[in-house]
Amino acid sequence: MHEELSLPLQNPLYAGVVVVGGGLAGLAAAAYAARSGRTVTLFEKASQPGGRAMTNHRAGFSMNLGAHALYYQAEAGEVLRELGVPYSGKEPPSLFALSGDKLHKLPLSPLTLLRSTLLDAPAKLEMSRVLAAVMLANTQSLQRMSLQEWLEQHVRHSQLRALLLMIARLTTYTNAPELLSATLFIDIMRKAPKVLYLDGGWQTLVDGLRQAALDAGARIVTGARVVAVEHEERVQGVQGVQGVRLANGELFPAEAVIVATGPEEASALLDGGEHAALRRWVQEAVPARVACLDVALRSLPEPKHLGVLSLDQPLYMVVHSASARLAPENGALIHTIKYLKPGERYDPQAVEHELESLLNRFQPGWQREVSEQQFLPHMNATNAIVQAHSGGLTGRPGPEVPGIRNLYMAGDWVGSAGQLASASLASARLAAQLACKQILPPKQTAVESDYSFTIGTR
Repeated sequence: MHEELSLPLQNPLYAGVVVVGGGLAGLAAAAYAARSGRTVTLFEKASQPGGRAMTNHRAGFSMNLGAHALYYQAEAGEVLRELGVPYSGKEPPSLFALSGDKLHKLPLSPLTLLRSTLLDAPAKLEMSRVLAAVMLANTQSLQRMSLQEWLEQHVRHSQLRALLLMIARLTTYTNAPELLSATLFIDIMRKAPKVLYLDGGWQTLVDGLRQAALDAGARIVTGARVVAVEHEERVQGVQGVQGVRLANGELFPAEAVIVATGPEEASALLDGGEHAALRRWVQEAVPARVACLDVALRSLPEPKHLGVLSLDQPLYMVVHSASARLAPENGALIHTIKYLKPGERYDPQAVEHELESLLNRFQPGWQREVSEQQFLPHMNATNAIVQAHSGGLTGRPGPEVPGIRNLYMAGDWVGSAGQLASASLASARLAAQLACKQILPPKQTAVESDYSFTIGTR
């Protein structure tokens, strides 16, 4: 097993595959590539891997960076099983929908829909027609139709439309029906995918993927900022990867490079941000952002209200510790969210007060019980909304980068499979597979004999 390292690297080394970025996508790509027998080095600029999936452990609480939920039946669960990453958790608690001043049990299945007080009889009747339209829809023909356009064609009842928009926000973290692909929403409605809140937070996934990469022989170097992906002209004018250049000026040679970052950071690494395809990808990407107020309480003031989603406002409040082991005995961890609309400006202080008001209403007295809290005013829920005008999932870029052989992208904005963490992990798997097809695995003896580190290990 190779050890995890931190800079400085005294010895210029070589890797068959270099991975840039140590979030979920980077760690998964490193694990897959190393399992194939290639020499792999992952560079992470922070002092530890994880990115947005890191969990802060404070006073017995496990606080994710905002509300996280794992679609364990989708591509994410498949990749985690393949890599042997263990995790546990439970599905969310019973949720309520807030409409006006009234709470209604949130209908999440056709049976509960019929019993729900949220919709009146005409709305329920229309909902049955909408569900039929969902099942019969030709999704291929709807790739470039927005959710807003689809709702205008199929939904007349305002309360039903508000419910469907709330479900879209909840399942995609996106508050932009005019941008969101109708195909993605229809697919979600058809499959009704389940989610888990994870025991110990998402750090369990970070730690599991990191261990999978190390066990496979990958090298993880933290505190190492990559500033450029170097390439040169090869045969018949085709560009090919040389390696990556670190902030200290060192060139680290590689046969293939996988960049597992957001689109803006990825573009900045190539030709000083002037590579045409990556510039276009950056221009087309619209991130879905949320404001998050996360509070760790010594006790929960109101156990009846474990989850409230607003129909009228893009607001969310759920006690995640009611499902997952995230708090000490008798404690509670609550995540609140405001889904931000792309392009609109917000006053962070006003948003924080709005989320505090939500807590005041459904968990009165919560401030007296605070042990820890964090406010994240502009958290990236995903680097790129699955947009209709781009062709939905099939219109997303990569993993291959046009014009440069053996350079690949991975992340929640890459590839045609899944969304959120599922997209990150699926694109990482595909990028590693493509990279490894282009390079031959070295003999095991060469892997073990060529490296001599004169650095501290972690």
